[in-house]
Amino acid sequence: MERASKARNVSGNGVKCMKVVVSGIPRGYQAPLPGGFWLTEEHRKKIEGVSPEIELVEIPQGKAHDVRGKIEGIEVLLAEGGNRVHYGEELDWEDYQKFFTPSLKWTALCSTGFSDNITPEILSGDVVLTNSPGIHAVPIAESVIAAMLEHAKRFGQRREDQRGQLWRQLKCSELHGATALLVGLGNIGGMVASLCKAFDMRVIGTKRIVEPVENVDLVFSNDELTEHLPEADFVVMAAPLTPLTENFIGEAEFRVMKDSAYLVNIGRGRTVDEGAMIRALREGWIAGAYLDCLVEEPLPKGHPLWEMENVFLVPHDSHSSPYIGDRIVDIFCENLGRYVEGRPLLHVCDPRRGY
Repeated sequence: MERASKARNVSGNGVKCMKVVVSGIPRGYQAPLPGGFWLTEEHRKKIEGVSPEIELVEIPQGKAHDVRGKIEGIEVLLAEGGNRVHYGEELDWEDYQKFFTPSLKWTALCSTGFSDNITPEILSGDVVLTNSPGIHAVPIAESVIAAMLEHAKRFGQRREDQRGQLWRQLKCSELHGATALLVGLGNIGGMVASLCKAFDMRVIGTKRIVEPVENVDLVFSNDELTEHLPEADFVVMAAPLTPLTENFIGEAEFRVMKDSAYLVNIGRGRTVDEGAMIRALREGWIAGAYLDCLVEEPLPKGHPLWEMENVFLVPHDSHSSPYIGDRIVDIFCENLGRYVEGRPLLHVCDPRRGY
């Protein structure tokens, strides 16, 4: 039902006990343990080593109904999930809410995006919310480059030809000298820019605060997007979902893109107007798209995107990596040490701004 640290159950010795709960298996994590747990012994030792006050408890997804009866006094929650769309062994929205007992002071997310994780307690400031920026930057950036190469080198068609035993040459392109326009230059955008430069690409992109970014040739404001879209061979959506970025790419933006441009969305589905995108793909306004995120997930059967030959669909797991758990624990422990010492936490989320 739960996995608790017996070594830290020291309240009988007069030492203050800080209950830290971990629940929900991180999406893309490749080594979950039986019973719905995911922390390795090394992870547990690292968390418990932050302070002798810590009592570490793991609760599998679907067992949150035990919170009030068995582990009252939760002070810190490390959670994966809490989304309106439920994935695998993540917490669903109802279970996530059950952890918000009066004793909860801080919720740390095992993810970067948090648009679905806002509760009344977070809005009121009674519970601080932090995220884990950068944990997916490497695998997602590698997926972006893979998507670019798959499109430029026509690997999909190569596979089709192989299955059909068809020996023929194809007209392919290069990444060298191509322009990548990155919408969002945070951790993921920055890593994508770094890899693009390894291919001698020109990199341009948007940033809320216009300032130089390493490996980016030109940084401009969101208001200037339409002006620069005609330059792009690849448009990479890496922005968080906020009121300002919802439907950020719509018909007007698709209309000014090259007909050879390729869209890569590894951010949030709702940053792109899906109806306008489908029309652009059908009518050849752009060449194609790699879509890791969609407005509705899982994508319903019969949805037109399933049948589009110029669309590469990925079920929101471009971040899949065996190293996700280690990165989450590293970020969490750094912040847990700050919490124990009463210092300001890193990566605090602003629920009203969306980042």
